Amino acid sequence: MQLRASSVRGERPACPIDRGHCLHGHGSYKRYRSVTGTETRRIPRWRCTVCGLTISVLPDEVLPYRALGVVLLQAWLDAVLHGRDPPAVREIERGCCQRALRRYEKHIPSLSSALGQMVSAIKPSASQLWSTLRSLGDLPSILRYLAERFKISLLGSYRCLRPATI
Repeated sequence: MQLRASSVRGERPACPIDRGHCLHGHGSYKRYRSVTGTETRRIPRWRCTVCGLTISVLPDEVLPYRALGVVLLQAWLDAVLHGRDPPAVREIERGCCQRALRRYEKHIPSLSSALGQMVSAIKPSASQLWSTLRSLGDLPSILRYLAERFKISLLGSYRCLRPATI
């Protein structure tokens, strides 16, 4: 399971199955720091001693399953979805942003369904939904909100955001 770092209160995360369970450090794994794949970052893992659930704590500037940073993606979506020119980026970053935009567009029905009456349009466009999401704050805030409230992310409904059932 994955949690956002800003969702963790205190030194270590709580077990999502039972807050009374004890979690211990369970090593880490490496993820690419950027889309170039030249640098990595360490992602800490925790394990519940009772139910065996393993939890990764993603930094707030990281997207699930993407090396693309949230600052760049937010700037890209803000520009493209409001009819402006996207920020000047390298070709590899442009490709990653375009793929992320396509994933977001495919995920609009799920996001709209989860957000319910927060979305004014019945079938919102990508820009209408993005405006609604941006009313929640910046992209790290949006990601935290979607993960905590609905167990989904901006670009997909990943299983890693939901605790495994025992």
